[in-house]
Amino acid sequence: MDKIREYKEPSNKLEKAYVYCQHYGVKKTASKIIKKLMGRDQEHFAYSQFLKLHPLTDEMLLKYRHEADEFSFRPLISIVIPLYNTPERFLIELIESIEAQVYTNWQLCLADGSPNEGIADIIDRATGARDDSRICYSFLGTNEGIAGNTNAAIDMAEGDYIAFCDHDDLLRADALYQVVKALNQDNTIDFIYTDEDKIDMEGKNYFLPHFKSDFNIDLLRSHNYITHLVVCKAPLIKELKVKSEYDGAQDHDMLLRVVERCSNIRHIPEAVYHWRCHDASTASAPEAKMYAFDNGRRAVEDHLRRCGIPAHVVLDTHLGYYRTCYDWPGEPLVSIVIPNKDNKEDLEPCIESILSLSTYKNLEFVIVENNSTSSEIQEYYRQLTHRDDIQIKVCDYCACEDAVTGFNFSALVNYGVSQSKGEYILLLNNDTRLIEPDSIKEMLDVVRRDDVGAVGARLYYGDNTVQHAGIILGLGGVANSAFLGSGREQVGYFYRSTTVSDMSAVTGACLLTSKNDYMSAGGFDTQLAVAYNDIDYCLKLRSKNKLIVYVPYAQWYHLESVSRGYDYEDNNKKVRLEEETRIFTYRWKDVLEHTDPYYNKNLTTRRFDFSIKGEE
Repeated sequence: MDKIREYKEPSNKLEKAYVYCQHYGVKKTASKIIKKLMGRDQEHFAYSQFLKLHPLTDEMLLKYRHEADEFSFRPLISIVIPLYNTPERFLIELIESIEAQVYTNWQLCLADGSPNEGIADIIDRATGARDDSRICYSFLGTNEGIAGNTNAAIDMAEGDYIAFCDHDDLLRADALYQVVKALNQDNTIDFIYTDEDKIDMEGKNYFLPHFKSDFNIDLLRSHNYITHLVVCKAPLIKELKVKSEYDGAQDHDMLLRVVERCSNIRHIPEAVYHWRCHDASTASAPEAKMYAFDNGRRAVEDHLRRCGIPAHVVLDTHLGYYRTCYDWPGEPLVSIVIPNKDNKEDLEPCIESILSLSTYKNLEFVIVENNSTSSEIQEYYRQLTHRDDIQIKVCDYCACEDAVTGFNFSALVNYGVSQSKGEYILLLNNDTRLIEPDSIKEMLDVVRRDDVGAVGARLYYGDNTVQHAGIILGLGGVANSAFLGSGREQVGYFYRSTTVSDMSAVTGACLLTSKNDYMSAGGFDTQLAVAYNDIDYCLKLRSKNKLIVYVPYAQWYHLESVSRGYDYEDNNKKVRLEEETRIFTYRWKDVLEHTDPYYNKNLTTRRFDFSIKGEE
């Protein structure tokens, strides 16, 4: 049996290096340290190679310009920009990037809260003193703050859609083209956002691309992952405006209020927005505006209140990230369904870890006994059923009328659920161990929302490397876990490994769902005896417009496949796996032929760390 390596949360860089060395050995640790010492060089190299593989050529821009001229739907896009003492070079470069757009039906709305009118001269220099009627400038005479200045720019907007841009950033020449192309494919879209990257002060080097998830409400509640570029129907923006009480996080607040009112949200996986990094920019130094984070916390909390979700929000351990703490009344019964055969060695520590650690106590254990032959396990069952500190029933699967021969995890789980009394079901492998005492409560709090179908946790192997952090379709083949094999202390790409977010699926080794949802979705499919039954279940829930949520605050060990071995160990298992793969991939062909909506086409499916796609 796998041993669990003791884990100590690192509190400084030396401890982090030590823990990393424990996981990966001296050679990989030395390589990691060298890369860290090189600063951005490695990151720059990966993205520079990506840009070389995906260049935006003059020929492409000429083609896009011709297509843009032929669009049947050519809405006016008003780009609203609040100004305040904007550095001349930055503003000139911004205006030049907008004038270079291949889609030409735009309006630039500049609301200037600077103490003097010098920016009007800058605009003349940016345009070569040409009179471009698309550029509208208003000197406000007083600084109304970021929210007030933005609202003044919104008031100037005459377009069908409003786009938001910061006064020192840049747009790629096809930014508006990509937006209007999407609108021509579907003119019912309410709200669009794109990917982005960072650009240095000289406007030459591009780095740290953020290749984002499609719309992900739980990720947006965790932090403002959308940021730039955003485009929305003008009437909605003019109605909602920007609120000054959230200054510093006013964009996050506005986005939350906007998405509450939108039914059709589109993500464009193209880094068409370049966020400039300089000393005063939160892109390079988030701590530069500490007040913004408490305003962001309040913005998320107020959003949850408007959505009718009883919760309060606290700052997470990383700046700009937020943690939702739910305040549901009552403690509904959770039935923990655990299949088992002849395995006291795993089952006992699994159960004892929950009994001794879990802060959530209204639990029922349903052990699905599957043809055990040892007297030891039978004696253990007898002891369990006579204890006063546990609600438990041991159900003999082989005695049920619909029992099938051979190992069928789906059938075992379905039978266990049918014998349960709980309003909620926690599917749990017998080779799991509870780590964080609040894990069951953390999962239950999320699944109690009406829009959520299933919740998964962050699982670790015995050596404290990640076994599960949500499942991505197409990763490493048919589907696999995000951040598989990464260190327990690693936060992942834009903190995705340690941030609550929506996913396509979570593993059935530790999956919490309501019994009502389980039954209405038909439970686990017995045709998928071992493989893909959990992913299949999650996709069935998603087809019913239910969310699947990954909750990293719920943490367990999972000594994967200790009980039954691995699927490649004998020929019968290989044949079964191939057949189940065929069934699953045929059933979900239409889903699997597209990039996972919670991943990004620009990220590799060959590795598990959200690396930028190379020559694949």
